[in-house]
Amino acid sequence: MKTPDPSKYNILYLDSGSGIGGGQRSLLLLLKLLDRQRFSPFVGCLANCPFADEVAKTGAYVIPLSLPEAHNKTDKVKRFTLRDLLNDFQQLWVIGQLHQAVKQHSISLIHANSLSVALLGGIVAKWHRIPILMHKRYATSYGILDKICAKLLRRVILVSEATRWDFVPAEKQTLIYNGVDLEEFQASQTEVETLRTELLLENEEVTQKGMESTHPLFVGVVTRITPEKGIHFLVRAMAELKKIENNSVNIKLLIVGGPYFQKDHDYMASLKQEVVDLDVADSVIFTGFLSDTRVVTSLLDIVLVPSIIPEACPRTIIEAMAVGKSVIATPLGGSKELVTPETGVLVPPENAEAIASAIAELANDSEQLTAMGKAARQRAEMLFSSEKNSALTETVYEELLSES
Repeated sequence: MKTPDPSKYNILYLDSGSGIGGGQRSLLLLLKLLDRQRFSPFVGCLANCPFADEVAKTGAYVIPLSLPEAHNKTDKVKRFTLRDLLNDFQQLWVIGQLHQAVKQHSISLIHANSLSVALLGGIVAKWHRIPILMHKRYATSYGILDKICAKLLRRVILVSEATRWDFVPAEKQTLIYNGVDLEEFQASQTEVETLRTELLLENEEVTQKGMESTHPLFVGVVTRITPEKGIHFLVRAMAELKKIENNSVNIKLLIVGGPYFQKDHDYMASLKQEVVDLDVADSVIFTGFLSDTRVVTSLLDIVLVPSIIPEACPRTIIEAMAVGKSVIATPLGGSKELVTPETGVLVPPENAEAIASAIAELANDSEQLTAMGKAARQRAEMLFSSEKNSALTETVYEELLSES
């Protein structure tokens, strides 16, 4: 047991993810930058999972909890099923675990990283009369669960305007975009060229013009491989690109990431089959999961975010901007706030032809591509600095603690 330090506020972070997605990566960055002179972090999460291992590396104290796992999203709007709710209710006994954790570690504030843990943590926070806040990292509706949760919370940190609740007072909601370490999230030219060479050699795609090798233009998606990400429209866009007569650029699509749920494994298999069926195997590279997204994002010339459901604040976009890359995305959720005409292109969702057209336009205009990259980096410095946004989060902590 970690002995509480009476000179600091002890914060209990709750996260139900067993994998490491955008929300977990954002929380890990916050833990890394947290002012340890004022706050001591305790993280309640599933035991023996990759996220718990990464939390331990930050120096935060891990509290194993039997939290409900993340919901398997199955629909563009409907974010949970009856089975999800039944599974959550079966784990209500975790409230007892939370009660013991709050008492044992003298917790002053609870910070929930998702809705399910906010509902459970909210009950315990009321019990102990301590403040609780939630990072709202979703842009679609959970209906009655949202309204119940809102009653329990003292504050909601929004990661985009798209996540704002219209039934909650504005003063209870604080907008703080996800952050990225603008200095560390950079790759050297050597790292980029090494990855480029590895990918091209593995896929035997180095082409010759005369005596010199020519590098293809890389476009790509860096995400969990799952249907709602709309990756199949990128595969179809590669087929559409072959029909565009004035496209003279050799374009390769990188699909970076791995599956999580069983439906995601099935989806990966369907993507690979569609690549064969559409005869675009020479233009598509599946890299699998790459832990260092810093290097692959730096390698890409254009970052693609073709989501078919609203995402709150895609980390892929802010990381692309951090390394000065233009973005082609769908105008759903937070994406339409992040991507401006100066930094990228918004295309209609589920439209392979529009994606292909946007890729061809940027691929054949190097000056525009360069200008967008510079504007993207400037926007990242203005809005997505992890240091600035972590400090803003700490300000919220101080406000809530001063009120309690």
